Amino acid sequence: DSVCQVVQRQGLQCQVHPVETADGYRLNVHRIPAPHTPACSRRLRPFLLMHGLLGSAGDFVSGGRGRSLALELHARCFDVWLGNARGTTHSRGHRSLATNDARFWQFSWHEIGIYDLPAIVDYVLARTGHQQLHYVGHSQGTTVLLVLLSQRPEYNLRFANAALMAPVAFLKHLSSPPLKLLASDSSMVTLLLNKLGLHELLPASALTQVGGQYFCSATLPTYALCTLFTSLYVGFSDYPLDRNILPRILETTPAGISRRQLQHFGQLINSGMFQQFDYRTPSLNAQKYGQSTPPSYQLANVRLQLQVFHGSRDVLSSPADVQRLAGELRNSRIETYQVQGYNHIDFLFAATAPQLVYRRIIQQAWQLDTPVAQ
Repeated sequence: DSVCQVVQRQGLQCQVHPVETADGYRLNVHRIPAPHTPACSRRLRPFLLMHGLLGSAGDFVSGGRGRSLALELHARCFDVWLGNARGTTHSRGHRSLATNDARFWQFSWHEIGIYDLPAIVDYVLARTGHQQLHYVGHSQGTTVLLVLLSQRPEYNLRFANAALMAPVAFLKHLSSPPLKLLASDSSMVTLLLNKLGLHELLPASALTQVGGQYFCSATLPTYALCTLFTSLYVGFSDYPLDRNILPRILETTPAGISRRQLQHFGQLINSGMFQQFDYRTPSLNAQKYGQSTPPSYQLANVRLQLQVFHGSRDVLSSPADVQRLAGELRNSRIETYQVQGYNHIDFLFAATAPQLVYRRIIQQAWQLDTPVAQ
């Protein structure tokens, strides 16, 4: 297990917990239990961290000690749980469908929000005996929380608070060239993918991992190409990636997504709305939703204490779209932080993230839990 390997390399305990969703997907959730030391109180609420598109639990550990959010939280006495969405490297099981069956891949991030996330939250709370948890989402990990709370507002009570890093809901101002191209979803691309029978995109394979290791190794001349390609996707950061970290990231990324996940994000880019999946014909939409167009997510149903972190150089989560999201979350208490010079993935991998971002997340969680801990 690539995630546990990274955690155990740091001399820490790592567990894998199987969780089944209401619609039959079998997920694996990683856990780094809180340290059993006199300095650490056992009554802190657990943390659940949820990864972005193409990511996995590995996103929160691959930077190593002093760099990765999961390890920073563990060092501050928290019990840390790491979700893996359906279809990613660690969550490829199903009650009755195999991954080579097209029906396995008939999901978007909507299903991750209404099935995977509540199943994981319920499991973590049942296992730990807590009534609430702290949540941190990155990119798509923020999208799925907003979907869950919009659609099933009773889940607000299960979160003490949430931190949204590089949030993705409105994508009208997205300016990432490769993602704009993918979002155009031309009929030619669709036809080609259908012909090839590709329902899953960018799965982790020995080839991508070894290729990433060799092609993106810090000592090779091709390293500059790797960073250029990454920057075109996520934005050109003012904080260059540590040269040794890119090969480590590529041990666990990409972790695989469904075509429909990408199509659904493409729909947000093209429509400028935060809405459910568009089946492209009024009759199909009417069949599914009782109306000819997909309904918008009801963000007024989100009632949480939120910290929103976004980067000034993020080409996916643009300041204008984040501002619009904050305005729509009118029933939440929000603190917004714009991190100067950050791109979309600096929240996971930048050397400065512990000081600029994680410190605030830990501080708020400690403040909320201190009365519980006494």
